[in-house]
Amino acid sequence: MSDEFVNRDFNCRLLQVLRRLEGEEGVTVRTVGQFQFNAEGRLARVEDRLALLTDVAVFPPGLDYSFRLSNVTINICAITSIGQGC
Repeated sequence: MSDEFVNRDFNCRLLQVLRRLEGEEGVTVRTVGQFQFNAEGRLARVEDRLALLTDVAVFPPGLDYSFRLSNVTINICAITSIGQGC
């Protein structure tokens, strides 16, 4: 299987998961560079290859603190993993 096919398949599954979680609270997103975005609000929208999160704690890579933002827009191509808290 070619790397391009594997990458495209992964991106399709990632988009399906994002769409399923749209409107849900407690979504966590990790991106390229190991940034972590914990949405204490919700995954408000997924459209135009962008995901909009509300009430977000941002954890920069290699640091032991976070900062808060009311809204964060993430390029879907930069997302490496998605999860949802209990």
